[in-house]
Amino acid sequence: MHLLAIETSGRRGGIALAEGDDAPARVDEVALDEDLRHARDLVPAMQAALDQAGWSPRTLDALAVSIGPGSFTGLRIAVILAKFVAAETGARIVAVPSLRALAENAPAGASPVACIRDAKRRGLYASVFRRRGDDLEETFGPALVQPAELAERLPAGTLVLGRGVPKAREALAGFALAPEETWAVRPAAVAHLGWRAYRDGAFVDPMRLEPLYVRRPEAEEIWERRHGPPQA
Repeated sequence: MHLLAIETSGRRGGIALAEGDDAPARVDEVALDEDLRHARDLVPAMQAALDQAGWSPRTLDALAVSIGPGSFTGLRIAVILAKFVAAETGARIVAVPSLRALAENAPAGASPVACIRDAKRRGLYASVFRRRGDDLEETFGPALVQPAELAERLPAGTLVLGRGVPKAREALAGFALAPEETWAVRPAAVAHLGWRAYRDGAFVDPMRLEPLYVRRPEAEEIWERRHGPPQA
């Protein structure tokens, strides 16, 4: 099986190629520079990775897409690209929640785990996970919350990680905060979770694939403040 994972939900996008039979025997990651634009650079990076691996787009069996919450523009670009590639190649699409992929950065024994992202003026995007055997089960989220509200919800002993830590550091002072090198979603994590979803038959209809925004885009909110809610 050949799988392409796309991660554009954060500040730094990337892709991963996974190959194997029952499980990925090989996963190669390609990270985009933080100052690059996903819209301009994602397709060339994908093609370069495929060329280096000796794959053509029609080699792909699956596309794993990190669907958010996160960057509105990055998520939209990834979803559009996945739909296009699926239409051209027949590859099946699987959706991977970005905060679930972020939770893969937690140490094997950590539980509960809270994954948080800065949602700018609206607080934090957050999900909380608890270990159930070898898996992480989401017990809260994904949601848009304020740091103090999240602190009230977290059980004692929760490990917190993600780029929302600087905003929430004061409110979450009573919890363990993971080091900064664990705060970004890894394309390889999207690949591994996508592989599992593909194996379980959790495919997404390309026509129904949408980013997981949690809140509306800022442009829509600004328009509504200026012009009022749309008329029915």
